[in-house]
Amino acid sequence: MVMLCTGWLMQPGVVPAQQPEAWLTLASVLESVGTHHPLIEAGLANVEEAQAELRAARGEFDPVLSVQGRLAPAGYYDPRRLDVLIEQPTPALGAALYTGYRVTRGKVAPYYGEQRTLDAGEIRGGIRLPLLQGRSIDARRAGVQRARAQSRASEQGYERLMLEMERESTQAYYAWVAAGRRLSVFTELLALADSRDGQVKQMVELGALPFLEQLDNRRTILDRTRQLVAARRALEKASIDLSLFLRDRSGQPRVPGVQELPADLEVHNLTGVAAIAAEERALLKRPELAQGEALIEAAQVELAAAENAVQPRLDAFGEVSRDFGTGPSDLSPTLAPTVVEVGVTLSVPLLQRRARGKRDAADAKLTAAEQRNSFLRDKVRAEVRDALSQLRAAEERVQVAREGTEAARRVADGERERFELGATTVLFVNIREQAAADAQVHLIDGLLELGQSHARLTTAMGERLSRVSR
Repeated sequence: MVMLCTGWLMQPGVVPAQQPEAWLTLASVLESVGTHHPLIEAGLANVEEAQAELRAARGEFDPVLSVQGRLAPAGYYDPRRLDVLIEQPTPALGAALYTGYRVTRGKVAPYYGEQRTLDAGEIRGGIRLPLLQGRSIDARRAGVQRARAQSRASEQGYERLMLEMERESTQAYYAWVAAGRRLSVFTELLALADSRDGQVKQMVELGALPFLEQLDNRRTILDRTRQLVAARRALEKASIDLSLFLRDRSGQPRVPGVQELPADLEVHNLTGVAAIAAEERALLKRPELAQGEALIEAAQVELAAAENAVQPRLDAFGEVSRDFGTGPSDLSPTLAPTVVEVGVTLSVPLLQRRARGKRDAADAKLTAAEQRNSFLRDKVRAEVRDALSQLRAAEERVQVAREGTEAARRVADGERERFELGATTVLFVNIREQAAADAQVHLIDGLLELGQSHARLTTAMGERLSRVSR
């Protein structure tokens, strides 16, 4: 079991002067990421694109209206023909329904007798039903199923992006606060040497200390100034890094100011997370696994369609038609009765190289998708285990650093008291103070790792940090 305790990136004596309401909080950063970050908006656009593709695929089942008009302005025969047809594809066994109207006027060649109608025209309706190829699945149904799976994959891809962005922004926020704490430590460390400089100078003038002590303290001031400059630069870089996630209302990066640094950093709790439970939660909740399953489903649909396409094309059809109105005496008896027709059509590509090639390609694509998802599950387990290991190590490091910080602080306080009594030198005071500052920095680094490892474990289990941090 792992219990993550509250961590504080703060030490006594380095509290910023700003008020709590001016502090930049982790929740504010996560909210900015979720509402204004360009990559999140791009992820939403990808989801909308996939949904639009699904609507387009469903549009393959829209009814189709066809209108054809023909006439012969020159020649012995002068047929004038109008043919209107409405066809409705259906997802039921690949059947297609149709109804139509046609009317022919003028003189029609005898060998085009099937085109002739009575003067009110002919109404017809029918059905086409595939018996082999296209029966269990066809291009229309496969397109809808693939688009539906791709839409789910896109939605899970967006969730994966949110997890990644929240983890990165949380780690950047912790790094920014830690950089601010380090700057406070080195600011205080330099202030100690500065405040002691006048005291040492006075003691040298009185002959109580050799001039070398004054030089040594001056050297310490310069060395600590160098540390302060480096810490200030580190804070500036951390602020710039955080600005990639902290955005204003227009989506532009906003560099946080020093006055926004919080007085403390709370690392939110993950209570009682066991390794096995964490892995199980990750396998259930990680969006990339669901995304992989959706891609596998899309590949399965593609394979099913390719296997079906290898079969011969055997379609049955039935049609009912009837003419209305009157016509020449030689046509009325033959066109007036209701006509019912049934039949089949057969089409067989002789070599089937195209169909078989597509089937083999779809089978290989499915195998690749399954193997990628299998490896992804192994990778998720490994990420959770490593995040738990990092978290445990960070907790131990923080505990040791807390004790070391307290011990180093007490030693530095004692050494300063001894210096005031004349029992030690500036060198030893500076060494003790530097050791105390280094111990504080070690604690800050430990707390930073604790916060970042918590963020890593939370997202490794598929949990959103914006929900955990509330």
